[in-house]
Amino acid sequence: MKNSDEKKYCLICKRLLNNPADPLSGNCGEDCWGCVGAIEAEMGWAQSLAYVRKESEAGLRPGWIDPFKL
Repeated sequence: MKNSDEKKYCLICKRLLNNPADPLSGNCGEDCWGCVGAIEAEMGWAQSLAYVRKESEAGLRPGWIDPFKL
């Protein structure tokens, strides 16, 4: 039996999931929004691209390069 308070981490980057202090830590099926959002944005998914652009402008994604503004 698993403890429901057990900490879970992103399978891609190992970020702690659902950390209230980290807005990119949302659990997207065992991967964090930080990773999933970047992947979806780079694939051109409009909704994710819009969110990731806003997060980048707010300083939450330092170094992120918009693949559609090159």
